[in-house]
Amino acid sequence: MTENHAHRVLGQEAARRHGVFTLVQAQDAGVPQRSVANRAAAGRYLRLQPGVYAIAGAPESIHRRIAAAVASFPALAAASHQTAAEMWGLTNRGVRKIDVVTTRWDRVHRPKLAVHESTDLVADDVVELDGIPVTSAARTVVDLGASNRWIVERALEEGIRHDLFTLGEVEAFVRRVGRRGRRGVGVIRPLLVARRRWDTATESALEDRFRELLADFGLRQPAPQFVLTSDEGSFICRTDFAYPDAQVLIELDSEAHHLDRITFRRDRAKQNLAATMGWTVLRYTWWDLIEEPHRVCREIQELVPGTAV
Repeated sequence: MTENHAHRVLGQEAARRHGVFTLVQAQDAGVPQRSVANRAAAGRYLRLQPGVYAIAGAPESIHRRIAAAVASFPALAAASHQTAAEMWGLTNRGVRKIDVVTTRWDRVHRPKLAVHESTDLVADDVVELDGIPVTSAARTVVDLGASNRWIVERALEEGIRHDLFTLGEVEAFVRRVGRRGRRGVGVIRPLLVARRRWDTATESALEDRFRELLADFGLRQPAPQFVLTSDEGSFICRTDFAYPDAQVLIELDSEAHHLDRITFRRDRAKQNLAATMGWTVLRYTWWDLIEEPHRVCREIQELVPGTAV
């Protein structure tokens, strides 16, 4: 194979990785290191990181920068934490600094990189996403625990909603790495426990829990399965509960019946129509009833005069 042919092979392989390649990959393609250096000097290759290059003319993008950052580590490495969460679609806060997790870091400063050294990173935790090694979605949501609880909670819901992982897969990962002091585990564990309770709740169990909550706080029980009609008597909607005297409707959103797009749109249309008629709609999930019962009851008391018994 001629050297020019070897460069063409290298270019084809690099195209899968946003134009990025390493010196090791060049040598595997039959391109000697001196030839890479010569083409870099001529402007045909661009040096992005130590030992990492890009084909000149390949589009500059955040994905190219991520690919180069990960490739610059000789040990097992992957895009991780907030960077991986963005790539999976678990968050949408943008990538400010590229996060990379690796099993071994030489402590060399790398501008604009956040390097995480991990003793529990294994090959099964890394998948290729858009040509870039990335931590699995299940590992990513646990690693996000190094940020705040709200971000982790939203990422957990996004991952489940889009079938990126199951609760069982995240729980299995936590069991594997859940040692004392492991960052992220302390945040994700209570979220998994609460989410497991919510996930196994039925529609009737959700309504029973709501009634129990009102009774525990001494609040008046609302009318169940309330039918709202227009002034002309035409059907508008049926809601789980209502306080007709205060024009307050209450909907309980279960996992099984309120996540699909059609139901979501229909429910919002009902809510908007009720609002035009002067009704207030309160929506609660199992999570609300379990994690924030005081807030739920306070909101009801504020909107419904005389709810306290």
